[in-house]
Amino acid sequence: MKGFEEDGNVSIIDYLNTYNPALRVIRTKGYKVFLFPDDREEFVGKYWAIKNNRQFIADDPLRLLGIISIWETYGDEWYGARNLRTQTAYEDRNLYDEIITRAFPENVEEIENLSQEEFSEYISDYRLFFSSFTSKEIIPLNITRQAFYNIIDNFYKWDPEGFYEWEKI
Repeated sequence: MKGFEEDGNVSIIDYLNTYNPALRVIRTKGYKVFLFPDDREEFVGKYWAIKNNRQFIADDPLRLLGIISIWETYGDEWYGARNLRTQTAYEDRNLYDEIITRAFPENVEEIENLSQEEFSEYISDYRLFFSSFTSKEIIPLNITRQAFYNIIDNFYKWDPEGFYEWEKI
């Protein structure tokens, strides 16, 4: 792929132009793909992938690829599973809730209750996130927990036209 290794900056967004590549990946994995039509005009239907008497059903090809990947990683006992490659049990953590909580902390106390290591990781993670869509340094060095909370609590409210012009904390 020309330029793939050279550039290093890739963004793939959930959009219709990703459906064909997702379907190609699914077929390459040996699945037969079908569409079960929906009689409602606003819905195309459900995408079904079938292989070795296993069925995977989703509203779009990206979700279909996602649930196939879940099964390929965890196997038939996917819901409380072990990693098939390493045979180790997965932690019983709710990553979905953790990500939501990090994105929308209810108050600064949630951040103040983090250990220094957890706080440093939080800052590092959000520096990575912000750098994925702006070259502006959003999180200053030696930021306080209150100032960090203010950024996390408000950045999604910033006007895209004046993205860099938020009130200094």
